[in-house]
Amino acid sequence: MQFEKKYRVVLGMVLSFVIVLCGTAFAAQKVVHVWHTETNPLSRTAIANIVARFEALHPDIKVEAEALAWGDLEGKIMAGLAAGSPPEVSHGQPVTCAALQNKGLLLPLDELVNHIGEENIWDQIKKVGKFGDHYYGLVHAAGTSLLVYRKDLAKEKGIVEGPKTWEDFLDIAEALTTDDMYGVTIPGDNLFINILTGELTKANGGILFDDQNRPQFTGKSMMEMLDFWKELTKYMPPGWEAHGYLETFANMYGQKAAMMYQGYGRGASLIEQYAPEHMANTDYFDVWIKPHGPGGTKPAAQVDEEPWMLFKGSRNPQEAIEFLKFFYEDDNYLEYIQTVPIHFFPITKSLRRNKDYLETPMIKKWKGWLDVQQYYLENDLVKPTLIIDWKDLAEKPYLMEILGSGILKDMVMEVTKEDVALEKATARAQKRAEELLERGGYAKW
Repeated sequence: MQFEKKYRVVLGMVLSFVIVLCGTAFAAQKVVHVWHTETNPLSRTAIANIVARFEALHPDIKVEAEALAWGDLEGKIMAGLAAGSPPEVSHGQPVTCAALQNKGLLLPLDELVNHIGEENIWDQIKKVGKFGDHYYGLVHAAGTSLLVYRKDLAKEKGIVEGPKTWEDFLDIAEALTTDDMYGVTIPGDNLFINILTGELTKANGGILFDDQNRPQFTGKSMMEMLDFWKELTKYMPPGWEAHGYLETFANMYGQKAAMMYQGYGRGASLIEQYAPEHMANTDYFDVWIKPHGPGGTKPAAQVDEEPWMLFKGSRNPQEAIEFLKFFYEDDNYLEYIQTVPIHFFPITKSLRRNKDYLETPMIKKWKGWLDVQQYYLENDLVKPTLIIDWKDLAEKPYLMEILGSGILKDMVMEVTKEDVALEKATARAQKRAEELLERGGYAKW
């Protein structure tokens, strides 16, 4: 009995020591909050796998990764900043990164870039998050907008070359419009209206704001762009203004539209999933280089490349950097990239040359879609949302406010859906934008 009593005392002391030890270790665990925009199940699973491997190597760090829809992200970031509790790291639009950096709310990512190797990152990628001598954003992956078309239907009409000009495109849209097929489909939500407005303005040789930050909405370039948009609606499905990205691609793979002006590489996955099996290939769904407007000479496309941002005021920024270093290691990064392989263009040259990457079945099957994206990227034909010139990122931090204001969408809808005269719609948008910039202290005119 005496021995058992002593044994219980010793055992209790050991258990207490273990509990204290575990409690101390648990208390010492640092939490890294990661917000990202990849809500599709495959990408979420890949990130969860990367997190699990990272935590196994770093038992003192816990990573809480949360997937957020594009439309919810900026609002949640602003709420977190206002409450003084931002995440350690988050995706964001390039214009969001520029605006937050301008306000001094971000920490540099130079350590991460140096770890990856600056020379190992594509030149176009480096233009997105670098301000002055420091990187405040690093793109998770790049994917450009694409002009997707029904190759089989184009062949039936004798169309073998893609459009070079907007006029060419309208002719093709008319030719491909039939009793049971619309010529073209475009998303109508605020984000994509802004994306396409910037892209078309660039393709028409125009600008959205001058060097004094004054809007140029009433100029010739904008008038031509809106007129082109209005002409397009003749060949678009009714209700297009309420269609989001997924509904627009459904028009393509559901054989309701022959072209999609604002497609993306991730749409190849949707085609494989939903189109008839025999049609899920580039014999039926292929891509053309986008056309330019009457005032332009080169095609222009939008690049979807949301940078990681590291927030000042977060609790564990150094641990977040360690996680991002791990994220970009080839084995981990490959798993992530392969979840949406035709849209996720790797930011590192090493992964782009990686044999396992090149042997990805979808990449071999849809290579033409990637070739067009690489052409855009290598020839500097793509810019982030609302960016016309690279200097806009640093010099026009108010673009995030323009994006969220709905001014551009309202202007487009007035012209295309309400039949408001171009002069009246553009003048109203000009006035609203000027007032917004004056209130924010950006007006230099």
